[in-house]
Amino acid sequence: MRERYRKYDDLRSNIDYIAQDACGSPVLMTDRFDGMADGGSKFVFMHTQSIYRTSAVRGAAIGIGIAFFVLCASTWSPLLAVAATLSIICTMVSVIGVITMPAFGWTLGSTEAILISILAGFSVDYVVHLAHAFSHNYGTASERAVATFSEMGSPVLSGTCV
Repeated sequence: MRERYRKYDDLRSNIDYIAQDACGSPVLMTDRFDGMADGGSKFVFMHTQSIYRTSAVRGAAIGIGIAFFVLCASTWSPLLAVAATLSIICTMVSVIGVITMPAFGWTLGSTEAILISILAGFSVDYVVHLAHAFSHNYGTASERAVATFSEMGSPVLSGTCV
């Protein structure tokens, strides 16, 4: 039995070495089960997590790209569109990385991956309203910001709260 386990361990080490190139860091592959009800192994769970991560990042990037073009079309100002897009990215980072995932100890599942993909679409709605109002007001940047928040601040805040 010891000889078979050594062969298994050599195979595992070889797969770990191959997977390290794809993952960018050492991976954990073990013959133990991770306690999941369906008896899935840690390697299968790790692979599933990498698929979820890739699809969530890809979906969020596509959403941010679409948001940038919507902002360019609605404001006719590439600089304002870049600033609004950075606001969307900061919103996504704060919701995903700082507040939601580590605080609750969540792992990335199919629901979370889908929600990350559509988070850019939700956050662009309010940013487009503010950026559009800012681009259509007159005066200095400070005067335009005050006018923007005077006319759009309470609708955006009430929409956020609902």
